[in-house]
Amino acid sequence: MLKPTFAEFKTIIAQGVALIDFDVAWCAPCRVQKTIIDALARRFSGRVAVAVMDVDQNSRLANKMQIKSVPTLVLFKKGKEVSRLIGLQSEETLSKAMENALRE
Repeated sequence: MLKPTFAEFKTIIAQGVALIDFDVAWCAPCRVQKTIIDALARRFSGRVAVAVMDVDQNSRLANKMQIKSVPTLVLFKKGKEVSRLIGLQSEETLSKAMENALRE
């Protein structure tokens, strides 16, 4: 799983399908979400870029992306946002969203 800098963010989302998990270290639901994100990163390796952006460390990007709560998961395809899920999400929900983005 990637932990990109602000500068790397645009490169990652531009390369195809990317799932970005906006979270913070002190958030309990974010820690649970992280285990799901880790599993998805392995499952979709080579097909979807999966990254975690710490909102506290990347506040400029979080403001630009209008992240109001964590965890927020944003799915991109070729640089454009295609889905935004707020709050703890199941592996099944995220997997379906990722599969849909790959098909479209």
